Amino acid sequence: MEPPRYKLLSTALAPQPRQMPPPPFDRDELQRIFADVSRTYPYQSFQFTPNGRGAAFTNGPGDSVELRPAQLQIDAKMDGPDVLTGPMASGKITKIFKVACDRLKVEAFLQCRIHIVASVDAPDQDAKKFVAEKLAHDVEQAPELGPDYFAGGVRFRRLVPPQGGEDNLTIEPDVNNNSLLFVEFDMIRGAISGPIELDQVSEWIDEALDFVAGPTMRLLSR
Repeated sequence: MEPPRYKLLSTALAPQPRQMPPPPFDRDELQRIFADVSRTYPYQSFQFTPNGRGAAFTNGPGDSVELRPAQLQIDAKMDGPDVLTGPMASGKITKIFKVACDRLKVEAFLQCRIHIVASVDAPDQDAKKFVAEKLAHDVEQAPELGPDYFAGGVRFRRLVPPQGGEDNLTIEPDVNNNSLLFVEFDMIRGAISGPIELDQVSEWIDEALDFVAGPTMRLLSR
């Protein structure tokens, strides 16, 4: 089976507040971050958030940076004209976070969420059949609902109590192309024993990409 074709790598961090409510980010620093980041990763637009507390820079859907006192989020578009490999997308997100956190004096986080979207070639070019027969083991229940119903997907979940988080893997037929499987993976981690630092976030991003490329693909190749 061919390796996954990644579409999106998104990472969201909840900063540890120094005071409540957290104060707005400095507008001059937000503009400096945009200038610093754009030297390596050019973004087409910059705008302050509607309440003026943060800023966002974008290159269109799925390719953006949003910096707000309550959450920092980077979406890295991995397909399209400028294809990003897993390491390239991970490096992009990590570098932008470092620039932003250095300028905004954000040193630690309370929660991290990593979201990956990918597509995978379905065995025999039939995603609905593969999900129904191999993953859901369902060849009778969906048709009972009517001729147009099919097994819409499966979800696998893992709780990670020591880290206050969980992992969720969803596999579905691509509704726009039945020859493809639509894969989503979410990794959520919380600050339990101590605040989350950027080095740990970078490790989790690589761990999430490895999970999609490794165990997930082994499951789909069975």
